[in-house]
Amino acid sequence: MSSSMTNFIADEIIGAPFPPILLASDNPRVAESLQKKLIDEGFSVHLAPSYQALETLWQQHRHGLVLLEVSNVHSVEAAVNAAMNIKRHDAGQFVGYLADPILRTSGLAGDAIFPRTLHLIPQAIRRHFAQET
Repeated sequence: MSSSMTNFIADEIIGAPFPPILLASDNPRVAESLQKKLIDEGFSVHLAPSYQALETLWQQHRHGLVLLEVSNVHSVEAAVNAAMNIKRHDAGQFVGYLADPILRTSGLAGDAIFPRTLHLIPQAIRRHFAQET
């Protein structure tokens, strides 16, 4: 685990805020709802307008957590490509997905897959990183 990831997890455990999240989605309405929910829960969230724009935004400002929301099975390939491009530049970058259970078996490859259900996302993210320590 990279030292930046260790600091990221340590900050969460001691109650400090999570580092900024970079979020992209195949559905703008869903992305805006997710961003609002996470902000309401105390997360700092930057929204990329598309998977294609994600890498450019990530290069401009590294985020502790990259989340790719996948609403449609036809978007899996684009989401995986975005994740792989980021991982090629920084293998230690945490890239997670927000996906329905049906999409979890469709080839998503990343560090974690979280539920897309709005009220479950903040707790799932916190729980995942608390378990990593």
